[in-house]
Amino acid sequence: MAGLIPGCERGFGECVAIGFERDGQLVAGVVYHNWNPPGAVIELSSAALDRAWTNKSVIQTIYGYPFDQIGCQMVVSRTSEHNAPVRRIWKALGGTEIVLPRMRGRDEDEIVTCLTVEAWRSGKFGRIQHG
Repeated sequence: MAGLIPGCERGFGECVAIGFERDGQLVAGVVYHNWNPPGAVIELSSAALDRAWTNKSVIQTIYGYPFDQIGCQMVVSRTSEHNAPVRRIWKALGGTEIVLPRMRGRDEDEIVTCLTVEAWRSGKFGRIQHG
């Protein structure tokens, strides 16, 4: 799974991870890293072996950790400009994109997506948990 997350080969330092399995096989993982307690912000990196691994409960678990368990006010994620499926997911969750030109090299921008606790809780997945 680690080989599917760009930058993972350098390690995440102090982090927390959640794995998800189906039929006894690891199918996805989420790593929470770069925790900034004074700002109440954490970075999330993830990978999956296929697109059919998730559901509403899994999404609530993924975002419940930063927002409900450790009190984050924002979750940040970085991805390639070319990763359209991941970008669609973040937008559906209420994330806001910031483009960093050439951050992944001369020919590739990096997208930093920010999801605030307010955007999460007002969206269809966070609203289920928080009324």
